[in-house]
Amino acid sequence: MIARSVRHEPEFAPGKGWSYSNTNYLLAGLVIEAVTHRSAPAEIHRGILATPGLKDTSFPVTDPEVHGSHLHGYDLEGRDMTRFSPSYHWTAGAVISTVDDLARFERALFAGKLLRSDQRRELTTPVEFPDAPAYGLGVQRMEVPCATGEGKQAAPLTAWETDGAGPGYTSVSLTTADGRRQLVLAATVYDLAAELRGEVPVPRSKGLLKAQTAALCD
Repeated sequence: MIARSVRHEPEFAPGKGWSYSNTNYLLAGLVIEAVTHRSAPAEIHRGILATPGLKDTSFPVTDPEVHGSHLHGYDLEGRDMTRFSPSYHWTAGAVISTVDDLARFERALFAGKLLRSDQRRELTTPVEFPDAPAYGLGVQRMEVPCATGEGKQAAPLTAWETDGAGPGYTSVSLTTADGRRQLVLAATVYDLAAELRGEVPVPRSKGLLKAQTAALCD
């Protein structure tokens, strides 16, 4: 996958924009292995998953089955996409977890239990370009619209968002900048084929906006 990606010209010159790419996370996995001389899954488990006690989170690498009690994932036509090989995702997202573990991870990440203070500052210093979301090292700064008790628009609430998707599943997590409130959602429809065709891969809904204002706004 990395060899395929580098055959293409860069989308922009360095410092002139940003674009999410799974390939960058695959490269990060190779960096982990080159620096630690251990497999990326083993190092991620040692340095990340074990620290906040993520007991229901695993990095299966090649096992196509989701073991134990779990949600099934579907494409837009209702076909069950639960069973697939996660090998192509590797360090770009071959992880199985729960909403509780994801919330626990986010609290540890933003509370400084996983990173030193200088690393946390770098994490929460996003790259900013006109007409583009403020995105950094895997997290995005969100301005959640809130309303006062009289129905008037209040100042937006700053939150940090992480999200991800694969065949049949998508998830999003938002944590307020002060760490007081969280919202973690897992959805069971994601159509990777539709995404590759340039189409919207999830059902159209305003549910996320309603959920985030309900959970995060005072």
